[in-house]
Amino acid sequence: MSLVEESSGPITLRVVESTDQLNAAAAELQLEVREALRLLPDRREVYAGQLCSNQQAVVAKRFLEHPKQARDWRREWDGLVKLNALNLSAPRPLYVAEEVDGSAIWVIMARIEGAVSVQDAFLEGDSDERTELAQQLAKLVDAAHRAGVRQGDQHVDNWAWDGARLYLLDAGSMEFSKYALSERARLQDLAGICVTLAPAAERAFRSAIRSKYLVDDQTLKERLLDELDGAIVALQAERTQRYFKKTRRTCTEFVETEAETYHALHLRQAAPELIEAFLSDPEALMLQGRRLKSGNTSTVQGFEYAGKAYVLKRYNKKPLLNRIRHLFSGSRALKSWSSAWVLDMAFIPTARAVAVYEDTRERLPGLRYLLMEQIEGRILPDYVESCGADLAQIEAVAEAFTQIWESLGRLRAAHGDLKATNLIVGPDGRLHLFDLDAFRFGLKASAFERGRAKDLRRFMQNWAGRPELTELFEAKLREVSE
Repeated sequence: MSLVEESSGPITLRVVESTDQLNAAAAELQLEVREALRLLPDRREVYAGQLCSNQQAVVAKRFLEHPKQARDWRREWDGLVKLNALNLSAPRPLYVAEEVDGSAIWVIMARIEGAVSVQDAFLEGDSDERTELAQQLAKLVDAAHRAGVRQGDQHVDNWAWDGARLYLLDAGSMEFSKYALSERARLQDLAGICVTLAPAAERAFRSAIRSKYLVDDQTLKERLLDELDGAIVALQAERTQRYFKKTRRTCTEFVETEAETYHALHLRQAAPELIEAFLSDPEALMLQGRRLKSGNTSTVQGFEYAGKAYVLKRYNKKPLLNRIRHLFSGSRALKSWSSAWVLDMAFIPTARAVAVYEDTRERLPGLRYLLMEQIEGRILPDYVESCGADLAQIEAVAEAFTQIWESLGRLRAAHGDLKATNLIVGPDGRLHLFDLDAFRFGLKASAFERGRAKDLRRFMQNWAGRPELTELFEAKLREVSE
């Protein structure tokens, strides 16, 4: 339960530090929390609220009792103070305060009104707004690098846009140096920003780097740009491996359950009643809705819950020898669960994985279940057929495929069964990749090249009777490779 749910009124705090030193000593502060922005269990909570004295809108980070509590809040506060002293665009620090019983420490800063994440700003803005945002991002990164500042935990939620100005967030994870960043540190930070931006936003940012970053040192900038692709691939490999492991444990996004008869993981934001039904008896859900696929390997059922469409895939028991051979390897259900979230992190649209369930009542691998949100739309061959002579629509979907292809390349990934029927075009025109049973990523060079070639052959086979489509897809793929 969050503090918002527990609290029935303003919270009284004792100020221990303030940017207004005249009013800091022994001052009391009343804070009203309105909304939980982020909860890191047993460690940190972040709230939107306001000060009761002047109704100032604030963001308040509550650092809970923990062995690293003092270090965490001190980094946050000192980081905010340093960013403001360096005239780098960041929230204004107001107070450090402790609860009456001394258990939790709060760092309170001015709230940026109307702020959205950089990712959302790129998605919602028009062409001019996206250009302006990308240029401000490049200039703010340049200013930070010149001041010896970089984000130690780079991701899009660490940047906020209020429609006119860009801000640095999460001061507690900032790294500060007395001197301008080294070439290597600059490269790593630029790569860190690129891998966390959606493809269109990344292209805009990389274009802005050429005109707004290191304007007084073209030689260094060209060196960084030449090395950027390699740095991105290396960093993406590191991030995906780390995130893949994160999908197998309880964290902010996921919940792991180890029961007497099963092992499961589910999305923390999923409907609680649905998760309860799934964990108590996944087979009962297989009896609802309609059968989408029946086979020896797997059975797929579609059903609705609370007005939302889901797909439940049951991985059937294999023959005895096969089960013995795979006794110590991860199940296809678990691999597909993690792979779906790796694709999500890499901005490759896929079916949103909701939960995975492994029956552990037997010593040998038993039944496995994967619960996903259903992708609305039409499989790619049917969609292309429906377009008729409308080449503009087909060209748009070809461009969407090349974007997926490029993103898979960054992951050094092979789908394993890249037939056109494993791609769905949604109502909004987005292309979704699914059926991740054979998906692999982080492959060594030779395995990646073989898997990549097999994927391309499999995809192109779908258009063997339509040479004009083969030519279109090949042309788009050449544009990416160039």
